[in-house]
Amino acid sequence: MGLTGTGFAVLLFAVAIAAVAGAVLLWSRVRGPRPLRLAARLGMIVFCQITAILVVMVVVNNENGFYASWDDLLGDANSGGRPTAMATGGQTPAIPDYRAKFTGYSQGFERATVRGWDSGTKGDVIVWLPPQYTKKEFAHTRFPVIEVLHGIPGTPHSFLRGMRLGQIMQDQITAGRAEPAILVLPTITPDRVNTGCADVPGRSRVATWLTDDVVKTINRNFRTLPAPRGWAVMGISTGGYCAARLALEHPETFAAGAALAPDDPTQGVRSPVWLARNSDPAPAVQLLVESSLQDPESPPRFADMITGAVSPPTHVTTMRIENGGHNWKTWGRMFPDAFTWVSGRIEAPRAVPLAPSAAP
Repeated sequence: MGLTGTGFAVLLFAVAIAAVAGAVLLWSRVRGPRPLRLAARLGMIVFCQITAILVVMVVVNNENGFYASWDDLLGDANSGGRPTAMATGGQTPAIPDYRAKFTGYSQGFERATVRGWDSGTKGDVIVWLPPQYTKKEFAHTRFPVIEVLHGIPGTPHSFLRGMRLGQIMQDQITAGRAEPAILVLPTITPDRVNTGCADVPGRSRVATWLTDDVVKTINRNFRTLPAPRGWAVMGISTGGYCAARLALEHPETFAAGAALAPDDPTQGVRSPVWLARNSDPAPAVQLLVESSLQDPESPPRFADMITGAVSPPTHVTTMRIENGGHNWKTWGRMFPDAFTWVSGRIEAPRAVPLAPSAAP
């Protein structure tokens, strides 16, 4: 039985109810010496407490997506390691094969475990395809791509728990406020290490994972427009920090970056503010920083820090909402406008002559 989902939560709830009922029924029936009776009753109390705590933990995890599976919880998911014979049937090839098997997951998303040939790691990548992608009249059309980065704690699966991200994008497309685009949700902690999406020697090469391995995998398996004009990156919280940092450091990959409620942009390795001040020449990218006036963890002054640090041709747009804290409800209100903004800064779907690929 999976860690997430209704089934496991209902089972735990039933066990918790049974534990309380059992304690009530057996309390006065415990026999034996006084120390034994005391120990038995104490055990019943502890068991009731444990089951109640587990119910709360599972419900909170289902709402926030901190852990997506038992492997994720136990530390076995997204374990690093350069691909070798296990993946290919031989040694690491001179020309890596970025084919991946994406299968149906939830809410119209597809999922695959992707091996990073250049970063030496692996992790989950979840993809949403716009309805137009499978229509006959779009069979020879390539689509723009938006990488969407989760926060920490969290996983790509958090978006499917915290909000219906695909539906938000679909609503913007239907309303004519955004062009059809492929959404790509990769893990930003493939080695279970928070590097702020930077390459940190001896820890994890997350920047290479997100800008190289994930990009090559998506290009190999789907009909995508070429970078950078066809690609953007956006994210929430730590993922928002990452979106700003990656757009500034990798303008060859992303034409735009949207940071929703980002972490402090002055902190960490090659922070967004550091990159904005020290990149020579300044990258030709567009940035969006969206904040809530009531968010103490990501106040509007973070946007001002980035705005004050950049120089042309880098350009920063800021958006602010009046209320809402650092939570999924607030971020869900930010995404519609952010999708519209990003869509206006990358190419629309179009037929483009590219090298042949096996992308369906």
